[in-house]
Amino acid sequence: MRTPLLLSACIFIAALGVPSHIAHGASTDIDVTGDVVGNTITAGVTFNSDSATTESRCTWNTTVISDSKNEPYSFTVRNGITYRWYVRTCAPAVAGQPYALSFHWIPVIAESTLAEQAAAYSWNTLPVPFVNTAPPAQRALVKLPTWWWVTNSSWRTVSTTAWIPTPRGIVTVTVTAKPNTLLVNPGDATAENNGKFTCSGPGKAWHESDGDDAKSNCMYSYAHSSSRKTWNASVAIRWSVSWKSNLGKRGTLPSVTTTRRIPVVVGEIQALVTE
Repeated sequence: MRTPLLLSACIFIAALGVPSHIAHGASTDIDVTGDVVGNTITAGVTFNSDSATTESRCTWNTTVISDSKNEPYSFTVRNGITYRWYVRTCAPAVAGQPYALSFHWIPVIAESTLAEQAAAYSWNTLPVPFVNTAPPAQRALVKLPTWWWVTNSSWRTVSTTAWIPTPRGIVTVTVTAKPNTLLVNPGDATAENNGKFTCSGPGKAWHESDGDDAKSNCMYSYAHSSSRKTWNASVAIRWSVSWKSNLGKRGTLPSVTTTRRIPVVVGEIQALVTE
């Protein structure tokens, strides 16, 4: 789990350098147009943290600082992104201790942009499918249907929350990725498009008690052997992605896939004829 990313003033000023532009009187709305350049926009954004608990002793307030000419300002723009100057004040956990005070440049971004950042972060948490086949992938047989399925730990909903301070309070955006389709490439070098097909769910696990005549909603029959060669199969999960914020806004993001590659060897049962 990555730790929350809140950069202090001294570190972040060094990263930004001398402000290239001071936007006096900029809008207090969080929807400010700006391009995302590399990972710059993630500075000041915290992921997968319960803001109500984490920030229960802290307050965020906009403030001003002075430049080298002693002119006050509270905004700066870097690489097309507007940043606002905040002071974070936290009450001590132990009575009698001093308050903690820190300053931060926080990006001024739309909830949809925050959702994109949360989505980019969540890709690291999406499971690569753990795939099972019956018969085993390296002992597949011609004309005997091969069952494909993924485990429950692979087929599950994954959520990531990002939050950021704004003049209206902390804005949180939760991105949810749900598996919706299994994409199976059996790697059949003798079939059109390698025999690719899709399944509407995770597939059904085969058990010995099912025998050879049972059916699955996710199976494939090889028409020819691989002639002792290894074919390259793969199984991917396609995820549908949506987001919602604590301000009531919501939306969708492009789908994403996670893929597992599997070597397949298809054999052929030879009939034995006797007189």
